Amino acid sequence: MLNKNLFDKSEQEYKDMVETSFFTLADFQDDTNIVLKVDNMEEPSGNVRHIFRAEEAIQIASVISKNQNKNVFLVNEAFNDDLKNTNTSLMDNFYKLYSGLAKVLPRRGETMNLAVLNMQCPLIHHENELAAALYLNSRETMNDIAMLRNLGRVNIFVPADALEASYLLKVVEKNFFKEGRTNFSYFKLSSTKSPKIFEENYFEKDGHLKEWTGMPEIIYFSKNLEAPREVAIIACGPILYNTILAAKELEEMNYKVTVLNISLISSNSEYINEKIKAFINNFADTHKNVVTVEEHSKVGGLGSLITEIVAENKNKLNVRVERMGIEDNLSARSIITKCEEIVGY
Repeated sequence: MLNKNLFDKSEQEYKDMVETSFFTLADFQDDTNIVLKVDNMEEPSGNVRHIFRAEEAIQIASVISKNQNKNVFLVNEAFNDDLKNTNTSLMDNFYKLYSGLAKVLPRRGETMNLAVLNMQCPLIHHENELAAALYLNSRETMNDIAMLRNLGRVNIFVPADALEASYLLKVVEKNFFKEGRTNFSYFKLSSTKSPKIFEENYFEKDGHLKEWTGMPEIIYFSKNLEAPREVAIIACGPILYNTILAAKELEEMNYKVTVLNISLISSNSEYINEKIKAFINNFADTHKNVVTVEEHSKVGGLGSLITEIVAENKNKLNVRVERMGIEDNLSARSIITKCEEIVGY
């Protein structure tokens, strides 16, 4: 269930995804898990026992996981006092981590369980034009998903809020890593307080973690099923908040609108990837106008995934997909305009 205060700006709740993720990691048992950190060149003096240079971090983490039979969570962050990415070390580190993954991934038959947490600053929270311009110039989140999709065999998670981030970390720790084989996961996490989209107990059932399937999830749909105009919005990450705001306004404009949240962009399991593909194809059967929204380049990310799936299915020739990415204005108003355009064709 969505947060009951989601549409009330005076009551809207915010929660820090990074802080929540660290608390989640801290609750994991030390005998089966270890948290390491990538050096971002700004580390304070003190205990640096678990801090490694990006060039070596993936190799060291994989060796520790294999030799000590532990799940390793490798954290990459680079913030100033305001928790804003103001230098290039974050993305520089990512390229080095990506290079390390490319070297380690081809090894098969070895048991190693590694998750990389990449802390990034979302566009949704840039408070002025200068901040947005600096963000775009840094290109810090422009193509990370595209690069990792190209590698293959990586679980790519893009949680929408702090609660979903915590849930997905727990899922990875309890489920993926229990299988005793090579697992790599990548988490794209927001570095500032994000709107609390889901209710506190949304990811629980009877006091336990809700069963995770890896499938996309419809989180908003219009009550007016007889509306003459219809559009679907597919999103990932904190920008999902803007798509829900846009959907509510579109509904008031007599649109039948559905919002789909995809928090797993790609899996290291071909079985899950095929299930996601089947889900999107079934979704496209009843949603002919689709707009994708993501804080990533329109090339290689969520939008590319959806268009690839639709294009490969010859029965979906009448489905229209429009992509919105980091190159666009991702405000709720701009999303509404894009939806109006696609329905108008």
